[in-house]
Amino acid sequence: MSHTTLDDEGVLTLRAPITQASVEPLIDAIFTHNLTGGRDVLRLYINSPGGEVDQGFALIDLMRWSRIPIRTTAMGCVASMALLVFMAGERGQRTVMPNCSLLSHRFATMTTGNHADLLAARRQQDLLHRRIVDHYRICTHLYDDAAIEADLLAATDRWLSPAEAVRFGIADRVWAPALEAA
Repeated sequence: MSHTTLDDEGVLTLRAPITQASVEPLIDAIFTHNLTGGRDVLRLYINSPGGEVDQGFALIDLMRWSRIPIRTTAMGCVASMALLVFMAGERGQRTVMPNCSLLSHRFATMTTGNHADLLAARRQQDLLHRRIVDHYRICTHLYDDAAIEADLLAATDRWLSPAEAVRFGIADRVWAPALEAA
């Protein structure tokens, strides 16, 4: 007797910090579904405190590459890099659960080394910040760098309610049982 798995149904989950180990199975699943076909949509459920920026963008790039639309659902806590992954879901199909906590903030890093190392690290940090701001511009209703930095990437953490996430265009809707009937 065979058992149907979530992956068999096109359901993917990110329920851990974003690392190479947590992202690789998702990347493999997206590749596999795109190569084998038979799926109209993939669903990615996210409950993650965030994590490594480069690993998150690897997943985001593959989500954008996918011929199969990827719908995202935020549940539990979706913070930091996990929020950027959530936002990369198919526009119109990014759902946040009503009790979800969402965190938007600037990335943090620690750099050590000699002067040349510090200069190189600063260049990388500037590139990462630009990539993050551009991602917010693509995925939200905010199109001005100053507004993005003031509202979502300020110097202090910005916790958002599900309704605020919809207002900013981070999410498209807050889940409600009535939505399932539609």
